[in-house]
Amino acid sequence: MATFNVERVRGMIGGAIILTLFGAFWSIIALANWAARPSWTLPGAILATIALLAISASRISATRGIESLDDPIAKARGKHAGTLFGIIFGLEGVLCFLCSMVLANEHLELWIPIGIALIVGVHFLPLAHVFEVPLYYGTGALCVLGVLACALIGDTGLRLLSAGLTMAAVLWGTVVLILFQTRNISASRNIPRVES
Repeated sequence: MATFNVERVRGMIGGAIILTLFGAFWSIIALANWAARPSWTLPGAILATIALLAISASRISATRGIESLDDPIAKARGKHAGTLFGIIFGLEGVLCFLCSMVLANEHLELWIPIGIALIVGVHFLPLAHVFEVPLYYGTGALCVLGVLACALIGDTGLRLLSAGLTMAAVLWGTVVLILFQTRNISASRNIPRVES
């Protein structure tokens, strides 16, 4: 167990907001391309996104009034983590671009979402170390394993639908766990103890 300072908790919730939006992207793209889509699925995905964003915003709001520690070591570590995040994110973008170009050049365009999903999953592994959020190891592993399983599906439409919904489920599941870990902020006005 570890006690996180307010900046760390805000960072975790900020990450939850980003994961919520990317989960929405994966789900909406997957559902929009599903010919047999039930009418309730897109509104359901939008409602899930709004709910997760609202809870995340309330968690951020609950940290107002909690004093930050003026810790120069923590600030330096935060700055270093931000730099590493920028490098990892940039590398992820380059790999997604190269993957798309190679697959398109080989006339395998329908495999581009699978390739990008695998890259996104792998990028969580270094982020888990950089941000000291062990939960991201599980996020990365579930993304990669789930998408690899989806890649075995022979039907293209079902494969892409399954991969998109797998990514959304893993990302949103991670958000739910982060929000659960930060649930005591508003009640205690103290930074909660969360598992690491």
